[in-house]
Amino acid sequence: MTRRKRNSYFQCKQFTIEQGDCAMKVTTDASLLGAYADVQQVQRILDIGAGTGLLSLFVAQRSTAQIDAVELDSQAAVQARKNFANSPWSDRLNLIEMDIRDYAKLGRQQHLQQHSDQNRQQYDCIITNPPFFTGSTQNPCDRSALARHNTHLPLADLMSAIDQLLSADGVVWILLPLAESEAIIQLAESLSLYPQQRMLVRNSSQHSAHREIMRLSRHQAELEVEQSLFTLYKEHPFHTKAAAALFEPYYTRMQVET
Repeated sequence: MTRRKRNSYFQCKQFTIEQGDCAMKVTTDASLLGAYADVQQVQRILDIGAGTGLLSLFVAQRSTAQIDAVELDSQAAVQARKNFANSPWSDRLNLIEMDIRDYAKLGRQQHLQQHSDQNRQQYDCIITNPPFFTGSTQNPCDRSALARHNTHLPLADLMSAIDQLLSADGVVWILLPLAESEAIIQLAESLSLYPQQRMLVRNSSQHSAHREIMRLSRHQAELEVEQSLFTLYKEHPFHTKAAAALFEPYYTRMQVET
């Protein structure tokens, strides 16, 4: 019997993420977004750039929402669809193989031909870990590079799609590098989307923040935008207690600071 390579799958307590055919593997940062985003009162969720389906699976475990996941890469779409089918929430998870820009336009138009209620095709929560590297040279034939760079899906196009698909009272959870934060805020505000919460993420107290999880909505914050700093590890591989509390419902094994 041939054993699978460890990095070909990611085992969680309630589901398995097969990732051997995906350009983007499971990352701690993406897991943090999936574990942190507030989805308790949400009915319809859209996952943009599903990849392995990690975000959809994480939020499915913590909600009763119907979840649509859009993924352009064919191999990733096949793998995510299988991951959904093998999960306990297969009846609530739907994989759509399509460019998010086409889904925002054509998919919405097709739906509205069947439903008179325009809001039914809009989502009260959108979650995304988009390709975000800019200004770097990448091999156009390298699926891994394309999954990490926003050449194919510029931030402006991503935010436009979000604007078309988000309901009036919906929220957006997005994971991005700090270098792109101000660009995202400017694009969002041009579409009347505003930051409500900003959480900087760092590996340890010895490291600078490298990512940000941002929550956006169509409502301007009445008070100052909520800001915080989240530390993943006390010292690698020992998770901080805060990180362990978020990951405990998912991770089968974890070392925690004492």
